[in-house]
Amino acid sequence: MEKRKISGWGEMGLMYREERLGGMDSKALEFSSSLDHDKNIFKYDILVDVAHVLNLCKSGYLGKEEALKIIEALKEVAKRGLHGKFEDVHEAIEFEVTRITEEGKRMHTGRSRNDEVATCLRMFARDNLLTIAEKLIELLSTILTLAEKDTATIMPGFTHLQFAQPTKLSHHLLAYFDMVERDLERLVDAFRRVNLCPLGSSAFASTSYRLDREYVAKILGFDGVLEHSEDAVSSRDFLIETVFVCSSIMLSLSRIAEEIILFSTLGFIDLPNKYASTSSIMPQKKNPDIAELIRAKTGKTIGNLVSAMAIYKALPFSYNRDFQEMNEILYETMRIVENSVEVMSGMLSEIRFNKSLLEEKAREGFTLATEVADMLVKEFGIPFRDAHKIVGRIISQKMEINSESLETVAKNFGYEIKVEKSKIDEAIDVKKAVERRENIGGTASSEIERMLYERKKKVQSWRRVVRRLKGRILLNLHLIEKEVEKLGGIFHVDW
Repeated sequence: MEKRKISGWGEMGLMYREERLGGMDSKALEFSSSLDHDKNIFKYDILVDVAHVLNLCKSGYLGKEEALKIIEALKEVAKRGLHGKFEDVHEAIEFEVTRITEEGKRMHTGRSRNDEVATCLRMFARDNLLTIAEKLIELLSTILTLAEKDTATIMPGFTHLQFAQPTKLSHHLLAYFDMVERDLERLVDAFRRVNLCPLGSSAFASTSYRLDREYVAKILGFDGVLEHSEDAVSSRDFLIETVFVCSSIMLSLSRIAEEIILFSTLGFIDLPNKYASTSSIMPQKKNPDIAELIRAKTGKTIGNLVSAMAIYKALPFSYNRDFQEMNEILYETMRIVENSVEVMSGMLSEIRFNKSLLEEKAREGFTLATEVADMLVKEFGIPFRDAHKIVGRIISQKMEINSESLETVAKNFGYEIKVEKSKIDEAIDVKKAVERRENIGGTASSEIERMLYERKKKVQSWRRVVRRLKGRILLNLHLIEKEVEKLGGIFHVDW
């Protein structure tokens, strides 16, 4: 195909402002520069540049030799990194490429920093979402391992942080599993909306250069094109949704962390030394610092979500510089979540439960009162609301639950009953109580074994899902290598 003629460098910041706007105030440059946190998308920007150059070559706007010179320069920039003061990473890379080869002036043809940064951000978000997904799967696996170790251990259940009813430790831990799995579901669902390509939208109104957007989306590992050019560069709902998913994960981790803190105080667990600290003055202390920090970092991620939404809430279409302030929120939030999930998984794997104390406390505080009320319903046909009142009256008057107290108080409510001691004993047998709950999701051994089995299958299924998503991205990214080879060059995606 005959090479189409192009001219001009495109829309850039400091590289081009001198002739039109004059020099920029040094404080204003420092204030507006995003280079410090742009390091998070440096490798993505290189990939986006290579893919765009390949697209320009495929579409006839660059010759093979020109394209190869630019790609070789990009490889050199990727190897040695960036130096100097620039407005952002995009400008810095182009400046360095142009210093290496004059052909670098052609690299920005048919493109804006608007679609460039949107593409880089989506690549950063999608890759880190999948990394977090892998760590969530490991956390789910850790929770299952803990639950399997203690399928029979009885513990007190709580409502309003008060002793409520006996349950099983394994049942309690499976609640952690289901909560975290929903976060994983949300993450994978968000990934579908994140992994769409804005490149080729230019500033917002597309471009007169005839570029193959589907081609560049494919070789960058995207599942498709973000179609509307203005929406593609001016939307950041994908970023907000990613931060929301991260905040939701942290909320789940924070609830688990709070229970670790509470249970260590109650003596229910032995806090792992590797995940605790001591006092500078009190030698007996063993503080749950890591759990507390997860709890605190949850507050930070919630604040980040609110900040991102507040920045976004009234921005007119299309691109606004305000978006730059959202980028750092994305980077920080995803880093916090990735580290927190990994640390939580490690901490849970080291925790040891005080089984004897758990079983002892499971019997305290009239936790079997509901079982006695249920016995009155089943054995004597007393309506549950009245059975509730009978048992409640006994407890409020600090009476012992026995045949005499039940018969006496029941009579006050108009029921003549004769209660055998064996029926009471069976009702207040904590082990029999948990085994009676055979409904779906209950505490009976049969249900716990079924739930464990089903959730093991889910973990394996999630591994396959995430492996498939990662594999598809990597397979397509390696098309870049093949496309460069067709031009007679070499480029490795995993430099």
